[in-house]
Amino acid sequence: MSKIPYLYVTEIGGFELDTNTRERKAARFPNAAVPFSYLTYSHESSPVLPIYERSAGADDITKECYKSVFAEKELVEIVGKILTKQDYSEVCNRIKEKVLEFVKIRSSEFKKNSFYSADWQSAYYALKNNSHFLDFVEKSDVIKYKKKIADKTIATETARKFISLTCEYAIGISSSDLPFCLIPKENKEKFFSEIKTLYPNLTKEFKDWFTNSERSVIVLLNGFKHGGDDAQPDRGLAPFARMLTGKEADILTFVYGPSYKANWKIMEENPRKLGEKNEIWEAIFSASDAVIADSATSEMEKISFVKSEFRKQIQKQVSYETLKSSPLKIGENDVDTILHTIFTQLKSPEIKIFEGMCNPPGGDWSGISVLSNMFEYRWLSLPRVSHSGAKRPDHVFEITGIETKPIILSVESKENAQALEENIGGNLNRYLTDLMDYSVNARRSLPIGEWKYDDTRLDSDDFLFASAAAYIFMKERDFELVENKVDCDIIFSYYFDDNGKCTIKISSYSELGKKIAEAVYRAECPFENLSLVIV
Repeated sequence: MSKIPYLYVTEIGGFELDTNTRERKAARFPNAAVPFSYLTYSHESSPVLPIYERSAGADDITKECYKSVFAEKELVEIVGKILTKQDYSEVCNRIKEKVLEFVKIRSSEFKKNSFYSADWQSAYYALKNNSHFLDFVEKSDVIKYKKKIADKTIATETARKFISLTCEYAIGISSSDLPFCLIPKENKEKFFSEIKTLYPNLTKEFKDWFTNSERSVIVLLNGFKHGGDDAQPDRGLAPFARMLTGKEADILTFVYGPSYKANWKIMEENPRKLGEKNEIWEAIFSASDAVIADSATSEMEKISFVKSEFRKQIQKQVSYETLKSSPLKIGENDVDTILHTIFTQLKSPEIKIFEGMCNPPGGDWSGISVLSNMFEYRWLSLPRVSHSGAKRPDHVFEITGIETKPIILSVESKENAQALEENIGGNLNRYLTDLMDYSVNARRSLPIGEWKYDDTRLDSDDFLFASAAAYIFMKERDFELVENKVDCDIIFSYYFDDNGKCTIKISSYSELGKKIAEAVYRAECPFENLSLVIV
């Protein structure tokens, strides 16, 4: 184990918004088992903990209810101690207590067939006394498992029967309807007998694995939309079950969704290859000990797999290479990161640049901000496309000092020229003007006031709008292709040499775009390996 702490900074108290009106519907909070899974995982490994912050859209009731769990100060403290190589165990324990407090608040309103706050408290004490979480689940008041799948869900009859069998023999892990459950030791033999009858072609390796497994956790994973493409939220289900139930749990993931037929062919021939090319299968394989795949779109004869077939054995001896100063591969993440770096670090007496949204690695698509009248106004819970079909940008910058009105620059970034959409420029601008048809969701006083709910409606006539595309130049004619394709005010073309140095050629296609390009070019760029050129 690396023993490197992992801190997951997340906001709580944000609201789901109506798709059409963008009015508040309900506050968003995780199931109590999600934050508790960080505690169980941290007990077995290095600290992996959530840090809770106030959402910009949180209301006063939420701020008061959860004030004891916000951990901004602890975040600064623990990062400081880690960087200065000091002992951080005491602050780490304080963060754990805040996570437990969040779990207890989330479960304080008793819900039938789920853990109450006192149960979570007892489970945490059990962990601290080196008891396994699943031991606590089995010894506590047993929760009958009652997971159902909707009639409209695409699933085979045998898959529906399998899920019914879990409800007959399993108990809920903190809840009756989470998509995973535990087969108690006393029910394991009967359950497996039913499964072998349901699926007579299970492999010998799978039968041996299940017979020898100690703690049988079943994950029920749809995983795919009707068309066969990945349902992104399901990517975290098997890892979530692993974090909550621990490394000693024997996890069987049962996949019943309608994936693409081509994926099933790869699954049958080479499961590891499927895990390398497909993110949801990568997540399933990394967290599971065995898999059963029973899908309406599958024609596989073999439906059961054990981890030796889809997961490489961990090498006990690990060799490390010295990090090289130049990257091994340049990709879209580099486009995003460099764009973010340029616009936040340029020094200019002529212009000021405010970053209203960024999407580099670790960036944020949850909101867009603009500055106006000494306030930062923010729209939250952004749709991927607007009501007119316009495209959400990857980056939004507000530039002042060029025109009498602030300029909102929206950027689309891709790895290569072919990936950029045709006529994206108009869609980027329209996304922002569409957004301004609705009230903002929060505001704060500049420079760093506290966020408060707000429903001010800004006027798009108070701003100028410009669009840009950013990509990596890889071959001849890329520039000509992009120039005739994107219909943007500005194009940022990235050229990398063999040493990783980046030259960005800035070309403009409107008077406003020309003014922005020239102002950015005249600003001081404080990076030796980065240069800007006007084309």
